[in-house]
Amino acid sequence: MRDDWRPDLSDPEVQVRLAPRESPYFNLLSYCRHIGLHVYADGRSYWVGRIRRKDGGYIQRRLLEAWVDGFQEHAYEDGLKAVEAWFAKPDITALASEPYQFGSRRELTFCPIGSVYTVGHALRDYTEWKRIAATRTHFEVIVNRINYYLVPRVAFIPLEEFNAKHFHQLAVDVLETPPKTGRETPSHRIPIDELSDDRLRKRKKTFNAIVSILRGAFEVAWERCEIESDRPLRCLRRLPNLDRPRTVFLSRSECRRLLACCDADLERLVRAALFTGCRVSELVTMRVGDYLPEKSAVFVARPKGRRTRYVFLPPEAKPFFTALTEGRSSSDYMFRKSNGRIWGSEYKTYFQAARIKAGLPGDLTFHGLRHTYASQLVQNGASLIAVADQLGHANTQTVSATYGHLAGFHRREEVARHFEVLDHHPTLERGTSFEGLDGLNAASMASPSWPLSNFSRYNGALLPLLKRPR
Repeated sequence: MRDDWRPDLSDPEVQVRLAPRESPYFNLLSYCRHIGLHVYADGRSYWVGRIRRKDGGYIQRRLLEAWVDGFQEHAYEDGLKAVEAWFAKPDITALASEPYQFGSRRELTFCPIGSVYTVGHALRDYTEWKRIAATRTHFEVIVNRINYYLVPRVAFIPLEEFNAKHFHQLAVDVLETPPKTGRETPSHRIPIDELSDDRLRKRKKTFNAIVSILRGAFEVAWERCEIESDRPLRCLRRLPNLDRPRTVFLSRSECRRLLACCDADLERLVRAALFTGCRVSELVTMRVGDYLPEKSAVFVARPKGRRTRYVFLPPEAKPFFTALTEGRSSSDYMFRKSNGRIWGSEYKTYFQAARIKAGLPGDLTFHGLRHTYASQLVQNGASLIAVADQLGHANTQTVSATYGHLAGFHRREEVARHFEVLDHHPTLERGTSFEGLDGLNAASMASPSWPLSNFSRYNGALLPLLKRPR
């Protein structure tokens, strides 16, 4: 298997190892701007520039010789200068779409100045701490939320003067401001009274995340003796918000239907997710050597957080991983497509095509396979701590909030099976299952559309039915 489809073109050793092909190898300089190396079978290679047009197409041009018969004519730095000069030509600029930063922003969009310590100063100090304390992805989320929600509203307020009036107005602003997706321009504000229940719940969840950021920033300021009063901290309040458990998961028959609708490449990725509960980012970076047959486990060395873990496999998974890794280099990526490439974001398109073909719910994403894995374990009696360890959570809080309502059905069956009957009745003996009582059983009650009131705070039309007299 080759790993040269995304080569580092700045490395001369990589350049000379590239195989000839019809299209150039490209590296991203910024979105809409690329530098490439086109390798020919006659021993020559050339530096190539590529730019995205406003209409969505591309302009590509060969600019400089890079190698001729094993001798370097122009280094990467020369090619980069030539490419940037070509980008700057007026006729190219007129046709090209605007470039934008590669990767997520990791800096605040403002620089606090002045001797008065403002909320902005506190946010800057907080982000500098989080830069070394948080994982990369979490840090980027924090920076994006600060830039979008806090900088335009509270950054220039002196921290000593921050009070409940500022906080109340911030709450209204955040709840009424729609989320920003990618580079899209956000839509207009929606008054709180016009928000649907589900959208309001999501906005409250976002606001509570903002409160956590402010609390962290104000605590840093307090600990650094930047303020003399903790009043700004005492102003912060989380909004009451019931984040309902995620219930988008598949039954075993639906899993089989999905697998049958996947092509061979996606089928391996989906099956691995169902066997391990791993995130897609963990699967696509997994190496052959991360499979440990003697432990019946896979090692997740590149998790979303910083907690590496072993994921122990069910017996059914061992033949699958053995066949997948047998005879391959331990450093090779475990999951490759049939063309030798590793997976990128295109898995989303493949998965949605398979989901549609299988006739599964429209809100099912690849991450739903992780929920499927966890929900199957919980419903079949696995402890929450075991499920949390398998998923890579630091504690059971997330598992309990997301899947804890499913554990209740297992507990219901356990009580029915093990309780010693006090007064003998011909239809009730020890071990009697709840199956058949009122036409309900644990499986049917585990359906997302039939929650029990003591396992969730559901208050819909079904609640009177659930509370009907026995």
